[in-house]
Amino acid sequence: MVTRRTRDGLLELVDWLQEEYGPVPEEERAAAQAELREIDAEHDRHPRASPSPG
Repeated sequence: MVTRRTRDGLLELVDWLQEEYGPVPEEERAAAQAELREIDAEHDRHPRASPSPG
């Protein structure tokens, strides 16, 4: 789960990168979103293991 603080930090990073390098082309943005969907699907197929009792 992404916290609000983490999300805000990522948004700041994106803003800075776009100021430095310009906006992300739509083709690259779509490719990145597709890759993130694949990663999410992989995580859904492999749930996190429960920690072993200490």
